[in-house]
Amino acid sequence: MRKTTTMSAGLAFEPTRELARFAEMAAQGKHLAGTANLGHGWRFVDGEPEDVVFDLVHESDPDADYLEYFRAAGWTHVLTTADVHIFKATPGTPPVHTGEQTRREELLGERNRFATWSLAALLVFVAVGFAISRTDWNPWLEMALLFAAFVPVVYTVMPLMGYWYRSRKLA
Repeated sequence: MRKTTTMSAGLAFEPTRELARFAEMAAQGKHLAGTANLGHGWRFVDGEPEDVVFDLVHESDPDADYLEYFRAAGWTHVLTTADVHIFKATPGTPPVHTGEQTRREELLGERNRFATWSLAALLVFVAVGFAISRTDWNPWLEMALLFAAFVPVVYTVMPLMGYWYRSRKLA
């Protein structure tokens, strides 16, 4: 079984584009199987071509009834990564989100979650920067500490911006 990997445009920024890519890959016989490239991409495995559409939901702690709800509506669970659940169905199946209000509520929840984590990451970054300014350590160690403190800022603030932009577009 051959595997194919692709880079992600980011579900926080381009979910429609990502979902369309999943459908195109399925039509070529490449089925979404997981994440790749340290979470920056998607892994596909070869199989029979399918005519399907994809959708996603954000739910931090789904129970069996939650996933059963989607199965009963004609959606098949494909993949969960963090709190994002990706489903597929045959074309014409009613969408996972029946209205803009539910999509907006979901986006606001994600925006608020990433705002909390972004604030924490920024506070840690500022604290590390302040501590480094008050000490006289090896410059390489200082740079390594700043870099280590900056990585969480990127991985929280960037999705926050994406969810913020998309939630404002729905307003």
